[in-house]
Amino acid sequence: MQSIVQSLHFFARYGLSLTVLFLLSAIPSEIAGFYLQQSFAGNSEISGVFADLFASVLIEPLATGAAIFFIESRDQGEKLSLYDSLIKSAGIYFQLATSYLVVFVVVMLGFSLYLMPGFYLLYKLMFVEFRVALKDESPMEAIQASFNQTKEQWSLLLPFTVLLLTLLSSQSLISYLLMSQENVLRLQVIGGVLEAPFMAFAVVVGFRLFSLTSQQPS
Repeated sequence: MQSIVQSLHFFARYGLSLTVLFLLSAIPSEIAGFYLQQSFAGNSEISGVFADLFASVLIEPLATGAAIFFIESRDQGEKLSLYDSLIKSAGIYFQLATSYLVVFVVVMLGFSLYLMPGFYLLYKLMFVEFRVALKDESPMEAIQASFNQTKEQWSLLLPFTVLLLTLLSSQSLISYLLMSQENVLRLQVIGGVLEAPFMAFAVVVGFRLFSLTSQQPS
C-alpha cells in the first residue's frame, strides 16, 4: 500500500495540473462521442459503445501520455510544463492510440468470457501505455513486456485492486448522480468532468507501480 500513499502525496501537489490534462480530453471526448452516437444508425446501445470508444481512442491517449511525461519529469526533479507534456505526447500519439485500442479490445474480450479473465487481462496489461511512452516500445512489444513485468509481482495485486474498486465506485456514483433523460450532452460532459480527477489519480498510481517494478527484468 506504500505506492498508494506515495501517489496520494504526489497527487496532493500536482493533482490539479493532472486533472486539467484529463479535463482537456474529457470534455471534447464526451462531446465527440455524443454527436457520433447521434450520427450512427442502428441499435442505440451498440452505437453508443462504438461512438464512445472511437472518441476515446482519438483523444484520451494524448492526455494519458502527457500525464505520464508530466509525472516522470517531476519524479526526476524536472519541471516539464503541461504544454510541453502534450507536445511530447503528440509525438507518439499513434503508438499510444494503437496500444489503447488493442488493450481495450483484448480486455473486453476477456470480460465477454467471464469477469475474472477480464480483470486478469486488465491487470496484466496495465503497464502498456507506460512502456510505450517511457521505454519507446511498439504496442505489441509493450503488451508482451507488460505481461512479463507483472509476472509473480504479488505486491501489485492489493494496490491494483484498491485502485480498480475506487475507479468502479466513482463511475457508478457519477452515473447514478447524473441519471436523467434530459439534456444528455450536458450530463455526459459533467460526468467526464467529475471523472477527470479519478483518471488522473489512476495514472499517478500506475506510474508508481510501474516505477517500482520496471527495474526488474521484463
